[in-house]
Amino acid sequence: MEPRAHDVKTLVPVLAELLLHDPQADTRRTAALSLGKVADSNGIPALTTSLQDPDDLVREYSAWALGQMDTELPKNVALALIMALGDPSTGVKQAAATALGNALPQAEILPLLKQVLAISEVSTRRSVVQALSELEMPSSYKVLIDATKDEDPRVRQIAISGLGELADIRALTLFRKFLLNDPDEGVRTEAAFRIGILGGKNDIPALKQAVETDPTPNVHLWASWALKEATSNPDG
Repeated sequence: MEPRAHDVKTLVPVLAELLLHDPQADTRRTAALSLGKVADSNGIPALTTSLQDPDDLVREYSAWALGQMDTELPKNVALALIMALGDPSTGVKQAAATALGNALPQAEILPLLKQVLAISEVSTRRSVVQALSELEMPSSYKVLIDATKDEDPRVRQIAISGLGELADIRALTLFRKFLLNDPDEGVRTEAAFRIGILGGKNDIPALKQAVETDPTPNVHLWASWALKEATSNPDG
């Protein structure tokens, strides 16, 4: 049974208090889930604060609950969800990405992510690019291309992954460049993998070069796999 309006008015402050101050993680988890089910905007401040909770599931359920709101999220809450995409918990990352997609129009998400991407702190840039990768918005293509120029190799790797998820073959030229020239093994490995998924005959020379010259076993492994895929897909 759905709570009636006057019940919600009383219930939300109680749940918010439990979420923010109860010493038991199980109680805080239940409070976060309940706030999501109630979906009353008065619960948003407490849920936003609890994205910093020490318990992984409390953070995950809080992110999920924010995505259940029937109102557009304020900018500061959207920014908090973007930061949650840098969370060490995979569940939190996924819940935050889903919440962003549920609670904000895509047309508003991209400018917000671009704005935050301008922040120079590395973990923030990683979180933003991770958000773009998770949301798989075709309109994010240019932003992800720009992110491949980042000085941080993890940002570049996530950006390549995001471009791969868009399945836009325009990115293959860039993937070949990173496969052969990037100094970071993770970036080169990601590029090889994405070429294997999307590539074809035009990628064969770069893949052969990587197989023959890259000194790292991981890149060699994925370039060899991608070469086999490209050879079997000559029209790609």
